[in-house]
Amino acid sequence: MAQGEVNQDEVGKIPVNEMTSKDYYFDSYAHFGIHEEMLKDETRTVTYRNALLHNKHLVKGKVVLDVGCGTGILCLFAVKAGAKHVVGIECSNIIDHAKEVVKANGMLSKITLIKGKVEEVSLPNGIEKVDIIISEWMGYCLFYESMLNTVLYARDKWLAPGWF
Repeated sequence: MAQGEVNQDEVGKIPVNEMTSKDYYFDSYAHFGIHEEMLKDETRTVTYRNALLHNKHLVKGKVVLDVGCGTGILCLFAVKAGAKHVVGIECSNIIDHAKEVVKANGMLSKITLIKGKVEEVSLPNGIEKVDIIISEWMGYCLFYESMLNTVLYARDKWLAPGWF
């Protein structure tokens, strides 16, 4: 690498001696293996899909927020259930895979993915409130993920009155 060039693999990486417990958490969650385990859990995945698809009357035409969108699977299900638009927020680098998934499924016009912490980002495209919040807040193990506080923060910040 020539002097002055930036190694793109190192952009945004935090030196190990400066990482907080949150940094370790989000870095570990960027690995596809964790998401692969969740996606291969057929009961879990089908249940989330059915929850959205069997409630199309609630989802159709609505703006949906997916907190901790991971690979984007719940975003895809929400669009298939008729969501007007879906915003997925993910802090880890797994969002790069999610972007590929959204593109491969031809849903770039329906799904906007944002990399960052819910507490630090803004909703895109002039969206101020959402009608529905979805999240797999428990992850693949109740004690590993613990995103409930983040979901509650998103609810208080962005959920339109009278929605869920």
